[in-house]
Amino acid sequence: MLEQLENVSSYESLFVMDNRHPCILVNMDGVIAEANFVFSKKFSIGKSDNLLSILKKNGLRSWNDFKENCNETKISMLDNLVMITEGNLECLCNTHAFYSSDTNQAVLTFVLPAICTELPPRDYVGCFTHASQLTMIVNNEGFIIDVNNRISELFNLTKSAVIGKRIQSLYRKFNTQKSHAEDQYDAHMNTLKTFGKIKFTERFENEPNTIQFLEIHATYNSDCDLYIVEMRDCTEMEILRRKLDHSGSLSTVGQMAASIAHEIRNPMTTLKGFVQLMEVTATGDTAKYLSVVDDELQRMEAILNEMLMLSKPTEEKFTQFSLGVLITKVLEIMKPKAMFESIHIDWHDASFCNSMIYSNADKIKQVLLNIFKNAFEAMEPGGILTLKLEKAEGTSFTLSVADTGKGMSPLQVKNMFMPFYTSKPEGTGLGLPFVLKTMEGLGGAVAVSSESGSGTTFKLVFPQHYLENCTINERYSAN
Repeated sequence: MLEQLENVSSYESLFVMDNRHPCILVNMDGVIAEANFVFSKKFSIGKSDNLLSILKKNGLRSWNDFKENCNETKISMLDNLVMITEGNLECLCNTHAFYSSDTNQAVLTFVLPAICTELPPRDYVGCFTHASQLTMIVNNEGFIIDVNNRISELFNLTKSAVIGKRIQSLYRKFNTQKSHAEDQYDAHMNTLKTFGKIKFTERFENEPNTIQFLEIHATYNSDCDLYIVEMRDCTEMEILRRKLDHSGSLSTVGQMAASIAHEIRNPMTTLKGFVQLMEVTATGDTAKYLSVVDDELQRMEAILNEMLMLSKPTEEKFTQFSLGVLITKVLEIMKPKAMFESIHIDWHDASFCNSMIYSNADKIKQVLLNIFKNAFEAMEPGGILTLKLEKAEGTSFTLSVADTGKGMSPLQVKNMFMPFYTSKPEGTGLGLPFVLKTMEGLGGAVAVSSESGSGTTFKLVFPQHYLENCTINERYSAN
């Protein structure tokens, strides 16, 4: 359209031909000589006003570039001018410019995006207020000048309690030592000022014993000299990532176990054979020392077997059996140890009503032995082991195993399923990883609650595998 103009004097015909776009005749100092109706309505300025008053920083740069080069070309394109429209909205415009050296004036036609004409200011405020992510605006001095409604959900704070406060106050809620909060804030601000953006994840306790993770993304807006901070709850994603890390650890254990089995088992068998031969004729201290060596070799073999059990794929043998009957049989195995250590076993739901499941009885037996063994080792003489089997919602059973032992710290609970992690002097750190892997492999789950000095409770969830209408007698003997 501008290419059809022979000189600036024909701008009047341009206004008549195209009244859809804002259009002005402007002097090179920015003073508007003429403006059509669309321009005056959109930008609330007109004849004799200065165009530069509604240009943002990058718009001023584009205008200055146009002035410097206008003698070389008559027609130019001013891309992405940021202008202030009616209602103080920022609008991104592409601008066609035709310059006449005769009058030292230019005709500017502005191509506006549809959003500038369709979305009123109150809708922008509504989008900010009800956004799914916590969003806050922070000035260059670190004071929060606005925040949306998500602040109450994530931090249990009202908007009025946050606006006007320094953003450092939120840093103290994160899982960071208070003495380091200021240092962490300064480090993040330096990165933000250097690169214009920063992204990191923080952990915090919204409520006692409730851990959440927040992904924080901050950017700097040079036009308004403000920081935009967005926070997203990424707790589920972080938990999934940690489970993947844990799975990777188990895979590493499997590779290590295969190598160790190959390298150690043969020489260990040879050692055991010679020790047994020597024990036949040994007397006195020699016999005593050989007995110690034999015990340690057996312990080494037990560790190796646990590693192989954790890593080696085994054949799945699924059968129908009573979970209640199986639990009772495992408790019979543990009864001598319980009597010797004065542990009382309180086993609820002895009727085993409707506890038929379809699963791998051998693996579940090993899981129960590990759980019961850990509970016994955690208790002093006179301790009580309480078991309760219940029908859960849907098609599963929940077995609760509670001891009156010394309990565990939050750090121990966090790491208890990691291979080789143990708090016992002679522990291998492989029993509970086996429990977790086995239960998840059978479609079940494991949950743990513990407090130092107050005992530990394991909850094992066993899927029934849709045998709701099973009519097999509950006295069925588990394999």
